[in-house]
Amino acid sequence: MKLNRVTALLLSLVLAFSLAACGQGASSASSAAASSAAAESKTEEQLLAEENEILSANDALWEKVFASMDKNVTETTISANYGDFLLSAVEKAKDQFSDEEYKALTADAEKIRAIEEQIAALAPAEDAASSAAAQGNAFPKFEGSDLEGNPVDNSLFAGNAFTVVNFWFNGCKPCVEELDDLNALNEKVKAQGGEVIGINTETLDGNQQGIDAAKKLLETTGASYRNIYFASGSEAGKFALNIMAFPTTYVFDRDGNVVGEPLLGGIDKEENLAALQKNIDAALAKDSAK
Repeated sequence: MKLNRVTALLLSLVLAFSLAACGQGASSASSAAASSAAAESKTEEQLLAEENEILSANDALWEKVFASMDKNVTETTISANYGDFLLSAVEKAKDQFSDEEYKALTADAEKIRAIEEQIAALAPAEDAASSAAAQGNAFPKFEGSDLEGNPVDNSLFAGNAFTVVNFWFNGCKPCVEELDDLNALNEKVKAQGGEVIGINTETLDGNQQGIDAAKKLLETTGASYRNIYFASGSEAGKFALNIMAFPTTYVFDRDGNVVGEPLLGGIDKEENLAALQKNIDAALAKDSAK
């Protein structure tokens, strides 16, 4: 399972950063001061781009780390420093790597943890609270479109007894592999008053290249359930871009509130489908009790 927290943000904003390595040069006071000033002037997007660069450098190794993860994401995991999340994942998968590979992955995670601390220092307290709310109990209000250009908003939740929302992106192999299973699930839950909705993070902001690629993948796998997008800078966009691992799937009730724990991993795996079904059953029970 591939984790790609920042690629979608980079695509949607069409950023073009020049990521020269930031090495330790001469130890003069002026060089140190210049380096410090440069670090302080970096934006959150630039720091996230550095994280993505770090992961990309050892992409094959990180693929193995993420493929070994089969547990649900918890609220604690979501709110943790991203570097700590990666360190934990590496530690659990360390038996799959040589000593050299393990050291490389650990070093990557440590670098990302330091970057995350810089990002946290940039964000005002209200932004942190907003981010926590975005990953809290309810899906943020939004106005957006489906991939055909039809308008959508939060009213879609009210129209369903429950809504299964799957977060994915085009380059995520496990995400693509479960598209047909999600389509089959959508056909099944229609009879229960439910619906499956896809949110491809590469389509945010109406990114046409991402939309075209997503539509092709959906068509190729025979998936016809709705996929939607909205502005990356909206609270809903922040919710999507704060997803740590892909695919991740939530169940929401009629009010847009989260039911159960979000599921990390494809539902093409029997145990994952069972975990998702448990959340669906809870949502149905909650709806029938109203």
